[in-house]
Amino acid sequence: MKTPFGLLDLSAPESRRPGAALVAGVVAGLSSGAIKMGWESLFPPRRPDREVPPVTFLKQRGIDPDEHTYEYNGNTVPWGVLAVHFGFSVVTVAAYSVAAEYLPRTKLWAGAAYGIGAFVVAHEVVLPRLGLSPKARDLPIEEHASELFGHVVWLLEAEQVRKAVRLAIAGVPDADTRVNAAARLADTARAALKGLR
Repeated sequence: MKTPFGLLDLSAPESRRPGAALVAGVVAGLSSGAIKMGWESLFPPRRPDREVPPVTFLKQRGIDPDEHTYEYNGNTVPWGVLAVHFGFSVVTVAAYSVAAEYLPRTKLWAGAAYGIGAFVVAHEVVLPRLGLSPKARDLPIEEHASELFGHVVWLLEAEQVRKAVRLAIAGVPDADTRVNAAARLADTARAALKGLR
């Protein structure tokens, strides 16, 4: 069954590799989590007087973020905060990666559309409702812009890593819809026949 713009068209079952996709999603979630941290150091989304959501999240659960640290090169690194940050990234990107196996249009705009959706759901809806940030309407435009573009960059990088790791593990390109898979097969057959002439 075709859906509008192919948004919910399922991939050909024989082209799916969910195990490879899950591993690729975890790897991409780790790498893109680092990219998102780098983005936030260039374009800090929050003003200096506000805690980052992972710190607030830990405090809400009675965990002192300052107690869960390690030392590296004379610097104190908050591993509890990093665990929340990278945990969110890994879970979100792994879900994206597995969803892409079944619904190829999940990868719309090289993952940017999913990044925009993650921004809206997380920062405009869920974080304010959990008390991890002020209501979306009360946030400065700089925070909205940093988070929106940061999520786009985050998923653009994640998509490239996901695609490369999945190919390395599965040995075959991405899962695709039956129509696209059949079209590629036909193109390959035509090219092979052309080469025989």
